[in-house]
Amino acid sequence: MGHVRGRGASFPRPRRALLYGVLVLLLPAGAPAQTTGGLSARATVVSALAVAGTADLAFGNVAQTSSKVVLAKNGGRFSVTGAANQPVSVSFALPANLGHPAVAVATWTGLWGTTPGVGAATAFVPAGPPATFTLSAGGRLFFWIGATVTTTAAPVGSYTSPLTLTVVYN
Repeated sequence: MGHVRGRGASFPRPRRALLYGVLVLLLPAGAPAQTTGGLSARATVVSALAVAGTADLAFGNVAQTSSKVVLAKNGGRFSVTGAANQPVSVSFALPANLGHPAVAVATWTGLWGTTPGVGAATAFVPAGPPATFTLSAGGRLFFWIGATVTTTAAPVGSYTSPLTLTVVYN
């Protein structure tokens, strides 16, 4: 007889080899064990941003126990320059007082525009989360900041605290 019976041997050896060969040819080719992909890293370099405080938020003389309001259009001013028509994220660090708890500052108001005059400016809330604005075609942006100062039995003296504007490209 041409084949051997027993464990795992049900076909003659030459037929089994032929069957395995045919099965290998009929099976789909396996996926490669490794593949690669690619992408490009890109950047557009734009001019640096510049921020300047052009006028302080000046409350003037305030009685020891009183409140005084300075409207944004008459308040502190900032000028921003950068790349034309670029969106920027803007945030303000605003003090809660002018260096003494009895000289509190609150009720912050703001205006913004792409021209230096307040005539076409738009209201916004500077005490809110960072906001997005777009620089003008000339790469300019302007902000005006107002607030209310409230004194409660404040000692006589001069008080000051910084206001900071942070601007970053989006």
